[in-house]
Amino acid sequence: MKSGEVARNLSRGAFFLGSEKVVTSVSTVLYSALMARWLGPTGYGKFTLAFSAITLATAFTGNFESYLDSYAAEHHLFSRLGTLRRAFAIAFGFKFVLGLLASALLVALTPWLAARYRIQELGFLLPLLSVAIVADSLATTSRSLLFGLQRYGWVSTLSLVASVMRTALVWGLWTARQGLRSLAVGMSILALTQALLFGIAALVVLARLRPVPARAGATQAPPEGGLLRQMTAYCLPMLGANMSFLSGQSLGKLVLGLVIDPTHLGYFNFAFTTVERFVEIVNTLPRALLPSLAQIAAIGDRERLHSVFNQAFRLMQVAACMLSFGLFVYAHEIILLVGSRLFEPAVPLLRVLALVPIVRTTQQPFTVLFQALRTPGKVLLAALVKLVTEGAGYLALVTLSLSVSWACWSNVGGALASFVCALILARRLLPEGGRERLGVFQRALVVSVPAALLTLAADRWLGDSASLAIRLPLALPALLGVVALGLVTRYDLEKLSTLPLRSPVLTWTRDRVVAGTERIIVLFGPQEAA
Repeated sequence: MKSGEVARNLSRGAFFLGSEKVVTSVSTVLYSALMARWLGPTGYGKFTLAFSAITLATAFTGNFESYLDSYAAEHHLFSRLGTLRRAFAIAFGFKFVLGLLASALLVALTPWLAARYRIQELGFLLPLLSVAIVADSLATTSRSLLFGLQRYGWVSTLSLVASVMRTALVWGLWTARQGLRSLAVGMSILALTQALLFGIAALVVLARLRPVPARAGATQAPPEGGLLRQMTAYCLPMLGANMSFLSGQSLGKLVLGLVIDPTHLGYFNFAFTTVERFVEIVNTLPRALLPSLAQIAAIGDRERLHSVFNQAFRLMQVAACMLSFGLFVYAHEIILLVGSRLFEPAVPLLRVLALVPIVRTTQQPFTVLFQALRTPGKVLLAALVKLVTEGAGYLALVTLSLSVSWACWSNVGGALASFVCALILARRLLPEGGRERLGVFQRALVVSVPAALLTLAADRWLGDSASLAIRLPLALPALLGVVALGLVTRYDLEKLSTLPLRSPVLTWTRDRVVAGTERIIVLFGPQEAA
């Protein structure tokens, strides 16, 4: 696999998936804003509580599809098309059967859950939404196949269609003055539609797939081994990691639902969901990195592995730094824009949760590295560290009757502990550039911490509205700090400038951004970047 192919595939992935996530997130923000204004804090809290139960139940359907994320590109590279098709069938079959069982179990538990939480609406929300658990089996397996084969156009297009349909659904139900029952029915129909679209796309791609011609001097294909055994060995640790991660999110919300009322749960869930929407955008780069990194690992090119990974880590740290900066500094304005004044009490919660991306988003390249190097146990270990740390925080919240803000700090603590664990594991697995990665993280903190402290001081003395005059100009010194500390380099601009774009508008915009950033690097960047 040539270096140019890696850069081209990574650029394509970052562009398509990035465009998808930007548009999807904008649509999701609009969808969240409509739902927040429609349902209010109390209704929003009830619906998100039900959805947390659905998300947790979905985790019990297994994760055989994650095998396709990492191995689909390798099987195609070495022309193992029959193996690839069998892997897709196995992943879908297991996930579908487990989805039926998980859905049936959740429906059986619905009366008990409705009584335990004293929320009558759970009696119809959970059975209706449980359809999404079964539909998820086809949707996620098909998406993983398309992603692993680097069919980013399919993934982006279908995700955008589903996002637009979801926003239109909420808008239509709100204007028709419908309630939670209609929302649950609409969401289930949408989940089935999305699953069918992804399933058809996956079958079309599989039918059109052709063997890759062998190249002179190409690396010999690694032995296959038993497919089911190989899938199980890879996926079980990843399943544990996924379960740990979802438990920290969904189970945490379910625990909160036992100790706080639906209104305050709505505030917490709204702040949490707002952060997650933006996190999904910046997680695009490491996600797009996985197929290419897996191919590099398969052919044993360690030097290129180190180079590609460290560049991705640095760029992810910049993205995470800017994301946390924006969410923390402009939390009040974001809440008003997305949720209206009904959710203004969620501003302090959003500010605490805004600290999570600095470490959790930056950890994503490590997760991709562990997957690409076929060491899923390390992903599991980092996830367990997060679960234990976060769980201890929730236990303290329940036993000591602490405020809901403690749940936010528990999320921050869990993310930080998991990041430190991943940093240490990556240092042992890929010692090349370990000191450089630590330095990148430290420089990012230099940019973020002063802005956070100044924001808190301005809000305390002037209030949220009056302090905007001080907070608004903070974006410029933050951007200059990123450049001055060498977190963005000319090499990054060179790669961006060579990205092929079909739209003249996008090309013109890209060229203006590159030219402007290059001038800033010349003026404020370190000497070695000039």
